[in-house]
Amino acid sequence: MFQNQSQFPRSLFSGIVLLACGLSTTGCGNGDPFQRQPIQGSAKFEGKPIQFGTVRFEPVGNEPTGTTASIRDGSFRIERSSGVGPGKYNVYVQAFDKMDAGPPGAFPGEEGTPPQNILPEKFLNEAVIQVTVSKVTDDKPNEVALELK
Repeated sequence: MFQNQSQFPRSLFSGIVLLACGLSTTGCGNGDPFQRQPIQGSAKFEGKPIQFGTVRFEPVGNEPTGTTASIRDGSFRIERSSGVGPGKYNVYVQAFDKMDAGPPGAFPGEEGTPPQNILPEKFLNEAVIQVTVSKVTDDKPNEVALELK
């Protein structure tokens, strides 16, 4: 197969060196093309913390991605891995009277009544605020205070 048995190890070694050099200049694929940023904040309705809800960030311009997070006891946090890239975003909020429709393991039809929206209807289709997400560090995420009235 090989005329000289030493050709195989040498060519294998050369291939590994070339691959390593290529990865060192291009990275190993763990870079984030969206440059996602962490976000944390508070959410209040009529001065009271929203107990159960969701917050949604939707791009205003050419930002490549949006995200959604749960609101619990008036606060939310979006880790970098789920965040959005730097740019402008419309923020939408939903708030509910309870967290879920029933106990774990309940069969369909036995869950009870589903959670009810407690915000005025205008909040279903209107952004609460427009925010600018900036490049930050994980220990100092973007801060967003949502005060719904």
